[in-house]
Amino acid sequence: MGEFGDLYAVTAEVALNFWVSNLRETMGWRQWSEVQDPIGLYLASVLGHFCQQSVDRKEILSDGYAPSDGEFRQFADLTQIAEMMMQQLTIGKSPRWMESAGAHILLYAGFFYRQNRGRHNIDFFSKMGVDCYRMAAVGERAKVMRLVAKGFRQYLFSFAELHRHLREKRYLIA
Repeated sequence: MGEFGDLYAVTAEVALNFWVSNLRETMGWRQWSEVQDPIGLYLASVLGHFCQQSVDRKEILSDGYAPSDGEFRQFADLTQIAEMMMQQLTIGKSPRWMESAGAHILLYAGFFYRQNRGRHNIDFFSKMGVDCYRMAAVGERAKVMRLVAKGFRQYLFSFAELHRHLREKRYLIA
């Protein structure tokens, strides 16, 4: 990376630590302690995943985009999630895609709430996010998926608060 690599390189660990510390700060210690251990880490990993992924919107919106059931599917926006959800309800459900849709809803309807509230019915997508995580609750990750579904609305609010917190804090030098 060159001599400045240490200044701008972000590893998965650094990204995860950033989101964990900011979620904890935004939620407050009392609320953070009420979130079961794997859930706080999962929520931070959702944000960490998205901040490290480059997304080609043109590819995602193309007719040829067809990830396998085992892949973490990318979604361009909330409308595309709603369309996919209708298709998944009429055919076999992919738990991985359901988790992906739920995570995208957390990102778009939660973290980017201000940008999406005028375009989409956030309450509708909140209910859809709960359903996505319920459908993703299979296998060894079932417990975590059920816990995320149970607290989904709270996590949407926490993500929106986190976004507001980071916007207000952007001029502070740590």
